[in-house]
Amino acid sequence: MTKKYTTIGVHVTALSLLWFMSYRLWHNLRYLRQAQHLTPSPSSSLPRVSVLVPARNEARNIVSCIESLASQAYPNFEIIVLNDLSSDETGILLDSLATQYPKVRVLHGTEEPPKGWNGKSYACHRLAEQATGEWLLFTDADTVHTSTSVAQGIAQAKKLGAALLSAFPKQITESWGERIVVSFILDFLPLIAVDLNALQQNGSSITLANGQYLLVNAEAYHAIGGHQAIFNELVDDFALAKQVRLGGYKTAMVNGTSMLSCRMYHNTHEVWDGFSKNLMLGLETSATKKPPAWFGPLFAWGYACIFVLPFFYLLSAPRKRLPFLEIGWLAFLRGCLNLYFRRSFLEVMTTPLAAWSVMALGLNALLRRGKEIQWKGRYYKA
Repeated sequence: MTKKYTTIGVHVTALSLLWFMSYRLWHNLRYLRQAQHLTPSPSSSLPRVSVLVPARNEARNIVSCIESLASQAYPNFEIIVLNDLSSDETGILLDSLATQYPKVRVLHGTEEPPKGWNGKSYACHRLAEQATGEWLLFTDADTVHTSTSVAQGIAQAKKLGAALLSAFPKQITESWGERIVVSFILDFLPLIAVDLNALQQNGSSITLANGQYLLVNAEAYHAIGGHQAIFNELVDDFALAKQVRLGGYKTAMVNGTSMLSCRMYHNTHEVWDGFSKNLMLGLETSATKKPPAWFGPLFAWGYACIFVLPFFYLLSAPRKRLPFLEIGWLAFLRGCLNLYFRRSFLEVMTTPLAAWSVMALGLNALLRRGKEIQWKGRYYKA
């Protein structure tokens, strides 16, 4: 009898959550579509933008990144890049790029970050000190931007009334580890969980941002203390967005697939290390207030009911209609998102592997809590 009621509870939970996820995804995709159609303001009113790029050992990416930024169809911008003590050819390549593109200015770091600082946050802090723009665009060295990246960002930030605008870039994935995990974590999970409209209205208890594209109003940035206010945060994008919201300013997320692309990782090992560092810390940093103690077990129960138990029942239960319905519904939601972002439908088939990988990454992150982690050749305490 207990087993029967447990099974009923699993299916009721799964179907309820799938309905909620469908509602949330539909509303989020509609919000993203409406925001994407916002048109730029007349060129006479366009503010100056400082594009800020921290770069540490980015020789394989930096040329394509800076060339794409230098080709912006935007009349009033500068590009400042910090070579953060790179041990590869990043500095040499940047100096060469600066001679080719007058808008590019290169800073060469000469010292390690002060004690307690996250290396990227310190690099961004130094870049912001040199910026002259009314808006600051922090972007990663492994991004490639379309010619309208800055113009679209400014248009949407101003029309949405956001002091900080971030985006969902087009995620480039080539190895199987990337294909299975990257889009699932960076696109699918946020869009079935976070209310983007409520986020833009400061009504969401969760903060969302992507450090690959962070466009922030300079006045608001300095008012909240900039990166100095989040100097020790390892998930700096979420932390900066949360600081902006706590300062009373609005943030927004938009569809950035027509603005930039990014290949975060280049193999399964990099995927494992990168998300092991960011996954649990990201969840903690995203909350604007500490969740109650019961939230963790409840979240784990819901996650299992959607991503794990339907597959178990499909193999073991005598009646398979409900497991088929739940798995098919989940695949439909992932398919809708992949259609919107124009991603391969092969990723839909990997959804269960992605969900189980997230569980493994979460467990690995928990096991690493309190231990030193290495990132970009520097050591931090998780």
